[in-house]
Amino acid sequence: MLRSRILVDLPSVETDRRMGVFEWLRSLFGATIDLRSGREELTVGACSLVEGLVAAFARAGVTDALSFLVDKRVVYLDANEVPDDLPLILKAAEETGILDRPFREMHLAVAHQDGRLHTIFDCAITSQVALGEAEMVIEVSSRRVDFRVAHGESAQTYAERVKALAGDPAGFEPMRAELDQRIAQVAEALRAALVGAKVTTAPSYVQLIRPGARQIGRFGKLPFGDQVLDPKYRAVPTTQRTGAYADPFYYHYSDPYYDYTNYVIVDAMVHHATWASPHVHVVDPAGTLLFTGDTATTHGADPWIGQDAVGYDPSGNVCVSEALADTSTSTFDAYAPVDSGSPIDTTSGSSCSSTSGSSCSSTSGSSCSSTSGSSCSSSSGSSCSSSSGSSCGSSCSSGSSCGSSS
Repeated sequence: MLRSRILVDLPSVETDRRMGVFEWLRSLFGATIDLRSGREELTVGACSLVEGLVAAFARAGVTDALSFLVDKRVVYLDANEVPDDLPLILKAAEETGILDRPFREMHLAVAHQDGRLHTIFDCAITSQVALGEAEMVIEVSSRRVDFRVAHGESAQTYAERVKALAGDPAGFEPMRAELDQRIAQVAEALRAALVGAKVTTAPSYVQLIRPGARQIGRFGKLPFGDQVLDPKYRAVPTTQRTGAYADPFYYHYSDPYYDYTNYVIVDAMVHHATWASPHVHVVDPAGTLLFTGDTATTHGADPWIGQDAVGYDPSGNVCVSEALADTSTSTFDAYAPVDSGSPIDTTSGSSCSSTSGSSCSSTSGSSCSSTSGSSCSSSSGSSCSSSSGSSCGSSCSSGSSCGSSS
């Protein structure tokens, strides 16, 4: 929902490219060959970078580590949302020795929750980039905790509650200001921890997805009431998301109801002038900007397939128009991604998980888990065990009548 980005230009030097055969021959006859590659390479070591990142996020109060990958190899994985486990990133990296050699890319995901916002900082570092580009890009994604479906809520009750929240005169500005303050704290901490780095931030904005037929068709199969499902946490994503779904939250927390949440808010913006601000961006599933909040009420007559497609039966259950309802008889997976994506390749690396504050490392493709605060390592695909109990081994229905929700 709330999105922003932090760019970090790290100390680097322009690299030279290799001389071609004909260029080499020309050089023999005195020709001056321009070997500038148009690319730059980091001059900061991997260990210093990770130490700086961990120190910066700790200073900013972001201490929940999700995962740390180096060249698609999992170095640390918090499979069970252990809180305040950020220091274990360094411990796992030291045990694997993975930071003692050159790398192509590193990926660190950390999170912060304060009872109002749940925020993910998804940090990608690339050792070589085009000249002038930032070597570190931190994608920031945040969601309001009170927008989650509560256990016992019907679809209609939830929709009414969300519309009431969206209709608050203060709008979304308090949560946007809170996120901007958190981002400023992270940026300042990065400047202090990474000597020579240039850190730039952008104001946060709200991004809402106006669902298409594929998303809306699933609404009638979502369980509500006593059957409400909690978001499913994934420390390491397994599917490459596309378009507007290429968002840290969609990667790490699969919420079956979030398309429905977006539908309810967009509907309220169009028909009730809520969140009428240019800082609200409404996009289609492919990520194309459709309109902003300050022009939302002019889009009530848009040829959107979702117009008047969703309503409620007397029990408060969702009814989807027959033209869009998902009538398939296959088992419904509420957590399945609705955007088309390809598997993310992490097979070349190891996987490690921690469930109670342990550090865990593995190399050469093994998988490793720890459950009782111990450290555990594996090499060359072997199995190992720890004396303190850790273990490590190789790896509404169609045809219903429907009224408008607005």
